[in-house]
Amino acid sequence: MIAVSQAPMKELLGLAIRAEIDANAVYTQLAERFSNPLLKEKFRWLAYEENKHKTGLEKLYDRLYKGEEAQIPDKADEALLPSIDLGPSSSLVDILYQAMESEKSAENFYAALSHRVEDSQKKFLEYLSKVEHSHYTMLRSEYLLAQEFEDYAEKDIDKVIT
Repeated sequence: MIAVSQAPMKELLGLAIRAEIDANAVYTQLAERFSNPLLKEKFRWLAYEENKHKTGLEKLYDRLYKGEEAQIPDKADEALLPSIDLGPSSSLVDILYQAMESEKSAENFYAALSHRVEDSQKKFLEYLSKVEHSHYTMLRSEYLLAQEFEDYAEKDIDKVIT
């Protein structure tokens, strides 16, 4: 695993951008995978959020390395920023658990990364860390519902409880 405190900042920002691109793609796929309208909307919102993070990170990279194009790896460092594995037989509970772990890792990553930049960039990374925590919290509430209601992924909430 790459050490956030020691790895080149360019490399870390490239990994972060890759992770946000991948998260956007996964949440977009999840919005199409399940039938529960509220769950679909939450996954669409998460995809939108991850895309905003990518754009913000690209702007931060440009501010730090004017004129240089970010080197975005083909894959994220799974130990540092784990992705969500969407196997065909993955249950909603499994997917939500992976998503929670991914968001928690992103929260910790951005908090650690914020210590590597000047104050003007620090606020943005601290903001990202807090937003990733809010994603974790939302996913955790969905995770608890999915554990309690077996068909939560496929039905509107009023049909789950009646």
